[in-house]
Amino acid sequence: MIFTQPVITEFKDLTMPVKLIIGTRDRTGPGRNWKKDGVTYELGRYDELGKNAASLIPNAKLYELDNLGHLPQIEDFERFKTVFKEALAAE
Repeated sequence: MIFTQPVITEFKDLTMPVKLIIGTRDRTGPGRNWKKDGVTYELGRYDELGKNAASLIPNAKLYELDNLGHLPQIEDFERFKTVFKEALAAE
């Protein structure tokens, strides 16, 4: 799906509460090796992408875990667990 469907255009259609938990150090950029010469934007800036995604989704709440990467639940399970429980308890 990540390569064939730009789902960002459908974020506005979500009607359920959405909780996004991201690591701000995440730099995952699928397709990075296919980036064309001359393209200057950075792929995988989740410290920016998380805020953008949350702004496009009605009723979204963003939880940012500073200094954690793509797998915050593995990098710092205790910290992730605290935020995860908070997200589950909200609304």
